[in-house]
Amino acid sequence: MTVSPQVTPPATPVPTSPATQPSPPTAAPPSSTTATATATATPPSVPTSLGDRFERIAPRLHAHGLTMLRAGLGGVFVWFGVLKVIGYSPAAALVVAVLPFPAGEWFVPALGWGEVALGLWLVSGRARAMALPVLVAHLCGTFAVLVLTPGVAFAHANPLLLTLVGEFVVKNVVLLAGAVVVTTRPRR
Repeated sequence: MTVSPQVTPPATPVPTSPATQPSPPTAAPPSSTTATATATATPPSVPTSLGDRFERIAPRLHAHGLTMLRAGLGGVFVWFGVLKVIGYSPAAALVVAVLPFPAGEWFVPALGWGEVALGLWLVSGRARAMALPVLVAHLCGTFAVLVLTPGVAFAHANPLLLTLVGEFVVKNVVLLAGAVVVTTRPRR
């Protein structure tokens, strides 16, 4: 039986791809290819990915987003209020049906004028701290439908199955959250 001696290969560097292989320092004279490579290299301060670009513009988008949110909320309040004032609101019958007291002909238009005033208040951006409790009270009042007339808001008496009216009311959670954000934004 013959034992072959174990042969150890000489230590040579393993070839790697050009991207991972370090380039040796050389002092090559400037040429047109070197100048082109330097000119096309991306400076470190310029964002290279979509995420980096978004991070750079996000603060400006946020500032404009708050303005858009305030205008959108105010616009919705004005629009819905005007519909109540002129007698074309599809929610007028629901409002009257939910009230625990008999409402006269004056109630829905008065509520509409109140919504117009709230909307203009939001758009103006003035006295935001005082607007918040009024907005919260108004929006929480809309949730009375869920408590006082659940048969109108929930299908088959199941609180997870909303009717069209139920969806109309529950979306006010988003309006309420938007009102809190807009009215509590710190001053610049």
